[in-house]
Amino acid sequence: MKKLFILGILGLGLVLVSCRKHFDTPKPSTITTMDDMSVPTTFDWKTFKDVQITLTGYANGIVEVTSPKGAIYQKAFLSTGMPYTMKLTVPSYETSAKLNYMGQSITIEFGTQPINYVFNP
Repeated sequence: MKKLFILGILGLGLVLVSCRKHFDTPKPSTITTMDDMSVPTTFDWKTFKDVQITLTGYANGIVEVTSPKGAIYQKAFLSTGMPYTMKLTVPSYETSAKLNYMGQSITIEFGTQPINYVFNP
């Protein structure tokens, strides 16, 4: 009787485990050309953007424009009181940059353009 009970439990367990639903997974469509792709009209394909920055220094010196993580984008020599305009090409995901000049470190945001910044002593 004990063996019959154990065999019954094992048989019931086997039936429950083996009865699983089979889910059909849809086959992905093969895209062969760009025209076959479905892309929203608002999608921006650009991987970089141009930023115009005008800098004015209070003394002759070198300014470094870097990413927030410290990668140098551009270096320029600023003359006293003379505006210097640069076109900076940055990755499109960047929203800010750092300006390093005469011991100062300033963060600028890429919101409205052109960007004007005057360094003060």
